Amino acid sequence: MDALKTWTKRLVAVAVAAAVTAAFFGFPTELACKVQPAPTLTFLVVLLLTPVVGRLFCECLCPLGLAQSLVNWLFHPRSHVRRVCTRLPESKAQQTVRWTVLALFAVMVATGFGAVAWMVGPYSIFGKALTLFTPGLVLFAVVMVLAAIGKGRIWCNWICPAGTLFNILSRKSLLAHKVAKGCGNCRMCFKKCGGECKAKADAEAADGGVSRREALQGVAVLAAAEAVEKTTDGGYAAISLPGSPERECSVLPPGAVSRRRFNMQCVACGLCVTRCPGHCLRTSTKLKTFGQPEMTFQKGYCIPGCDFRCARSCPTGALAPKTSDRQHLHMGRAVWQKERCLRTTEDVQCTACARKCPVKAIHIVKGIPVVDELVCIGCGACEHVCPARPEPAMVVQGYEVQREILPMGEGDVLAEMRTLVTSGAAACAAARDGVIIAKESGRGIKPLLTLLDRKSLANSIVADKIMGRAAAAICIVGGAQRVWAQTMSADAAALLKKHGVECDADQTVPMIMNRENTGGCPMDAAVQGDDNPASMVKKLREQVGM
Repeated sequence: MDALKTWTKRLVAVAVAAAVTAAFFGFPTELACKVQPAPTLTFLVVLLLTPVVGRLFCECLCPLGLAQSLVNWLFHPRSHVRRVCTRLPESKAQQTVRWTVLALFAVMVATGFGAVAWMVGPYSIFGKALTLFTPGLVLFAVVMVLAAIGKGRIWCNWICPAGTLFNILSRKSLLAHKVAKGCGNCRMCFKKCGGECKAKADAEAADGGVSRREALQGVAVLAAAEAVEKTTDGGYAAISLPGSPERECSVLPPGAVSRRRFNMQCVACGLCVTRCPGHCLRTSTKLKTFGQPEMTFQKGYCIPGCDFRCARSCPTGALAPKTSDRQHLHMGRAVWQKERCLRTTEDVQCTACARKCPVKAIHIVKGIPVVDELVCIGCGACEHVCPARPEPAMVVQGYEVQREILPMGEGDVLAEMRTLVTSGAAACAAARDGVIIAKESGRGIKPLLTLLDRKSLANSIVADKIMGRAAAAICIVGGAQRVWAQTMSADAAALLKKHGVECDADQTVPMIMNRENTGGCPMDAAVQGDDNPASMVKKLREQVGM
């Protein structure tokens, strides 16, 4: 029965470690992305089972624990006595270290340094090693060395906060291994086991065989030689990438919601980094967010068509977008750096940022890239393609709280736009697909012309404070589907309907008056008698200098 239980645990541990490892290398990617993890429920189930079956997590569900056991088995073959002795009472030194680490862990998580605290977590260490994050690899190597020279899971039994928690809960467990009463914790059995193992190894060597230790040393030498060969091939020059600009606020992965929430929930396992199809996630080296993912756009950008693969692979729920459309989630905004742009430094008519923006949030206005912050989602495409060196002229600044702009019905979005216009928050606004995509302030027809230049009027609902014949022509040329105005002239309404544009207004008047109320609007007068909207807009541009 004991043998069956032992082998069952071993098989479960191997299966869990294999599944975790496979997830970091994208297999099976589609299945993993479709299955939403339930970390809280799983954690509670394991906690409830621990008082019954013992340290189930440490024995079967922890890949770092399995790695330590494997290394320990290779260097120190265990006897039955050795397995029992691992359940000996804790020494005072061990208890002191355990509780100190657990207390520091709790304090750091509570004070916003969760990323640093999770560095000692088993899944975080294992994940960092698989993602080749250098500090994680070093820590993983330290744990493995301790397992090799310490004859046991020293990390689990002395440092790991999860191990401490499960150790407390499993002290009175019903099915766990137990040491008989009367054990004085003399640890003589450790010495006895160690002597037997050494004698066995010496006997193997005397028979002319190769010991396990010698075999492992040979493998290590070969691995080191291969690494040296790869780093000294000298065949190709290094590829120079654009520098990573300093950001006032780093860009979090989509679905992080808020910086504070993400910092507390992310365990920095690195799984999202390996799953990102745009290759724009990397592990942070800053103290407060050490090891956690952040976005960088040197090698790629956040693809708007992505189905939140990073969030779907997150095992803790730290990434939890509410929207299913990537374009409705805004992680940050692009900021133009005039002193770096080729247009200002070398007089090169570059349009890379405007051409490559997937949501059309960047427009070249009078030779200057202008970013529409209401449309920009912070994907980093503009920063990625910017040819300026050593740092790009477009830099994405992240938000402390990500903006999830959920689409509204036509009635709701129009009501929101009416509020903007009537309250004076905007002179005009445009909405598309249930989302307000642009708004402008100012006087006269200039705000509408700005929206036209930014291509914000195409297939959109437009709200304007005063809609005369001139403003109606701009909406028609821009491709608006529907127009609402607080005040609209009869000529404007007739022109819009003639070109198939729906329109309505709170107030319809015979004509739009000038600001002094002494005559008609000068913009309407400039296009009087012209029924061609394109020709009318051309005249208006000449009139206002746009």
